Amino acid sequence: MRKEKNITIPEIRVGDTAPGFVLALAQMNPQLKSLSFSIYSPMPGVHERLANSPERAAANRVDDFLHHDNSPNEHWQVLVSDLTHEVLREKVANLPSHLALALDSKCIFQDGSFKYIPMMDFKPPPNANNLELLKQLLERLACRGIIIDSGASYHFYGFDFFDYAQWREFMGKCLLAPWPDSRWIGHSLIADGGDLRISATELKPKAPSVCAILR
Repeated sequence: MRKEKNITIPEIRVGDTAPGFVLALAQMNPQLKSLSFSIYSPMPGVHERLANSPERAAANRVDDFLHHDNSPNEHWQVLVSDLTHEVLREKVANLPSHLALALDSKCIFQDGSFKYIPMMDFKPPPNANNLELLKQLLERLACRGIIIDSGASYHFYGFDFFDYAQWREFMGKCLLAPWPDSRWIGHSLIADGGDLRISATELKPKAPSVCAILR
């Protein structure tokens, strides 16, 4: 733990799972008022779905790629002052096994303004070479933060909150590289904010955990 202006800030460590790194992210900026979370049912990726239905009409396949609908998702907003390890663990523990909890990138500051946690979903599977590649990419983008092993790929959470223009620029720069998930970026831009899974489910049984820290 470390202290800044009489506020105790948890340290993020490699191996930390969601309750640890989310709480630390929440407390890094004393101007942060609240975080939002989504509760949703993970689905197979669109390419996986298309591979399992090769005889579908072209129009239906195009519709599958363009589909964007997060209206069934439940949303949970919590004040940073009320957020604890126990609150997060209890929220996850009480979810049905087919549902996941995701942290939303869009958050509210004490002055009522909206900011964004820089987040990114990547496509390469976890291995040493891919991790080094993504570390180099994020360093070139001057992004401090953590890389998360989600089981099938990597996620990124930044330490520095962005305003809307900075967030859009970050998303655009990530599109210039082949490793970020362009569909996740597209969904995030449409929704005016992205989210990333922080709990395990039946379909995605690995709890996301910190595998690298970029300072």
